[in-house]
Amino acid sequence: MTRHRQIAALVVLVILAAIIAFPMRSFVYYYVMAPLSFIWFYLVYYYHVVPQQFYWIFLLLAAAYFALGGLLENPFKRERLQLIRTSQKGPVDGLAARLKDSRLGVYSRWRVARALGILAVEILELRGSYSGRVKTLKGRDWNPPPGVQDYLEAGLNNSFADFPLSRKKTPFSIDVEKVVNYLESQMEMNRDNNK
Repeated sequence: MTRHRQIAALVVLVILAAIIAFPMRSFVYYYVMAPLSFIWFYLVYYYHVVPQQFYWIFLLLAAAYFALGGLLENPFKRERLQLIRTSQKGPVDGLAARLKDSRLGVYSRWRVARALGILAVEILELRGSYSGRVKTLKGRDWNPPPGVQDYLEAGLNNSFADFPLSRKKTPFSIDVEKVVNYLESQMEMNRDNNK
């Protein structure tokens, strides 16, 4: 916009404001200026009527409240904090979060394999097939598909450090859904024995 156009726009705005302001002057006087002047009058009046000592006492109490407020415990804040409850994650939520993060790296995949391996051990314990320290998962009706046994045993018996960051295929390369489906079928197979 050129300077001449800016000046012309300003002149047009001033003329429009004058045209609108002239008929609205009584409205502005009765509904804006008169109430504001009454409010201002009463504020000044009460300011002069109230003794100055009251203002100083109020100012000192407010300063003491703000100065000591950080040092003393606020009882209202404590009640509000008690009302806020943090929801704790259960084992299913924790495993779901690990499954979601399992694409991030070897450590995350190992954590999922470890959790599922522990679940497999618990399934075998319920069947009475667990003996001592786990090296291999064996038990009655335990016939996992190819790769599932290696996956579960790698989670139980190995560390994530045993599988360095590389493009090589690891036991964790199997689809986790296949492992979960197998464990789910084992849970359902002997429902009466798993109670």
